[in-house]
Amino acid sequence: MFICCVPRNAAEFLRVLSLEQNLFGRFSVPPETAKKFFRVRPEIFQAVIGPADTLAAYSSVYPLKPHWATAFISGEIGEPELEPHMLLERDESLEDATLYVGSVVVADHYNAATKSLLIASLIAWRAKQLDVVALKRFSVIATPLTDHGHRMLRHGGATLLAAGSSRKDGCPVYGREITHGYHSRLLPTIERLLNGSVVEMKYNFPRQERRPQRDPAVGETTSMEVSLPSLS
Repeated sequence: MFICCVPRNAAEFLRVLSLEQNLFGRFSVPPETAKKFFRVRPEIFQAVIGPADTLAAYSSVYPLKPHWATAFISGEIGEPELEPHMLLERDESLEDATLYVGSVVVADHYNAATKSLLIASLIAWRAKQLDVVALKRFSVIATPLTDHGHRMLRHGGATLLAAGSSRKDGCPVYGREITHGYHSRLLPTIERLLNGSVVEMKYNFPRQERRPQRDPAVGETTSMEVSLPSLS
């Protein structure tokens, strides 16, 4: 049985962070900044926990404020420069927003069918967390660092927004617009794939209603904040 969720404690988060650093190193959010993100916005990170508490898959998604989305695409900043103040607040609408997908990783040792199931669970969980069914349009961007990443983006219909040669980190940026029609066709297919599967969807992210205007969050608590040990 697998569990798809926000990392539920420091140990689960540090497994995600350790693998992220091993795979992507200097191109990823630095460890101390990642810990800061997890303390204040843990739902950025998503993990699929497998048997014996192993890390089967994970993803990270950053909803960027318009100014910082533009700066990211232009190459003024890259993933290592991201900070919590660059993100939309939880109660801000994601309509026409830009979401930066930092990582989508599945452990290599699973077969193709299991990998497809794990990726489907990551997408379905994130769609629920972002409440995409309520959105008419938003955009996703990503900076692929591997051949597999490039293939995933091409398969998803992403187009090149900025070449690596024009950005300070040397990474190309791909993106695509996600419309209501697109995700209304995609999600039922994913849900059918997950029906009766071995993945338990645990929606342990902070729940509150988003608002189109930038009002202070109502009823927001720090119950999701986690005290993290130093990364060893």
